[in-house]
Amino acid sequence: MQSSTAKIPESSGNVPVDYSCVLCGAGPAGMGFLFYAFKSGKLAEVARNGLLIIDKRVSLGAGKLGDYVNVTGNSVAKTFLACLEHERFDDVFGDLREYNALHKKMAADPDGAPLLTEVGELLTLAAERLIAHLVEHSDVDVLRGHEIDVIRRGKDGRFEIAHHDTRKPSVRRLVTSDTVVMNLGGTQRVEEVDELCRTLDIPSPGNGVMIRTSDDLLRLTKKQLVDTFAPVFAPAAARRTNRITVIGGSHSAFTMTERLATDLGGVGLDEISIIHRSPIRLFFETEDEARAWGYTVNPASDICPVTKRVNRSSGLRYRAFEIACSVMSHGRVAGTKPRIELIDAASGEAEQGRAAIRLTHSCAVIHGAGYGPNMSALVDHRGVTIPLQFCQGGIEVDRFGRPLDITGKAIRGLFTFGLGAGFRPDPEIGSEAAFTGRIYGVWIFHHDIGGRILEGVLKALAEKAVMRETEMISTADDDGNASSRPTRNRIDQRR
Repeated sequence: MQSSTAKIPESSGNVPVDYSCVLCGAGPAGMGFLFYAFKSGKLAEVARNGLLIIDKRVSLGAGKLGDYVNVTGNSVAKTFLACLEHERFDDVFGDLREYNALHKKMAADPDGAPLLTEVGELLTLAAERLIAHLVEHSDVDVLRGHEIDVIRRGKDGRFEIAHHDTRKPSVRRLVTSDTVVMNLGGTQRVEEVDELCRTLDIPSPGNGVMIRTSDDLLRLTKKQLVDTFAPVFAPAAARRTNRITVIGGSHSAFTMTERLATDLGGVGLDEISIIHRSPIRLFFETEDEARAWGYTVNPASDICPVTKRVNRSSGLRYRAFEIACSVMSHGRVAGTKPRIELIDAASGEAEQGRAAIRLTHSCAVIHGAGYGPNMSALVDHRGVTIPLQFCQGGIEVDRFGRPLDITGKAIRGLFTFGLGAGFRPDPEIGSEAAFTGRIYGVWIFHHDIGGRILEGVLKALAEKAVMRETEMISTADDDGNASSRPTRNRIDQRR
């Protein structure tokens, strides 16, 4: 990766606002860290010199979860509800358990998998309650509808964050901070399809083929989905098979397959090909449950040593589980018309050849193979890009969630762990040995990973405090009085 220079904008005459921590992105990952810091009683330490929350959305807490249409979560209701259960939360939103209709609905079916729109609504409600409490009782500021442009790491290890109001993109402002927790969500790009094909050693789709991402399509209504694909379907009289190929074998790929089969089966879609690069794995709570179902289990590679679950991280769950089983058993999503085939393009030349033929004869190709990081530009004190390590699943991070540069050195004071930058399995977090990706999920953001990030942030702030005290002593005036840190200007909450 070549280094480039990014210009840090002027602050429009305003004095940069100073914080101990800036939380960039208040979706499920960022709020997981904030929830953990609050319930552990450490929020005051994180905000010892002020905490700023920045998000490009106006409504906080859910990220993109509430945008997906008819998509079932890959965790059960009680898993999400557990994120709101702690004695320190009682004064903030304890009444939700008694009076909120959505909470009651999810609690009434704890082992059912709720829609992501419902999860998003509940997370938003809880997050907004917590944020309001923190603004009132702690040194916490919030900037809604603000987007991060550039993050610069200074010689002293502190960060300068350039941001703008999405309603006034030409007006750039600056804040400075000891630490930055950045989770801006994941992204899928149609340009990545060529790279996916190269990885699978199959030719890319032709120039005339429509290419879309599952992340975009899963936000569409049925009418919008039909309007998108109907124009590329050949009429029945043309005697041509209308095929859509989905690249990927994850939860989103099978959810996308169901939407295609259900919504487009009556308007011309004949076949769906799912091209994947690793075996389709199914999730089970226990090894006994898997074997009773008839699923072959390799205890050494498939069972998480911490939870004893089968395919804890890689396995399809709940509705995606049902879709995959229907496809593997019957070649269709139950109750729909389109034929569906699975192609493991990494299993040999024969399957590679079949994948190549299907791509060549598809009227559309959909990227459903995970997410990359959606990061702002990260530069050093000169404005030169700091290149980071990327591997399967996104940015490489250490045990505290600090991204690694291309030399393997952690960026001290910076933490990222959401989509496109997640933790890999380790003995503490757990996961099956066969899983080589990243660990994501609302529950783990609010628990294990939230704890890791909090530990890292507090350690970084303690180091900064020592450095600052040393500097104050060395710059003491002739009377022996050290200069104190300047009083921070508070951000106008009405922005």
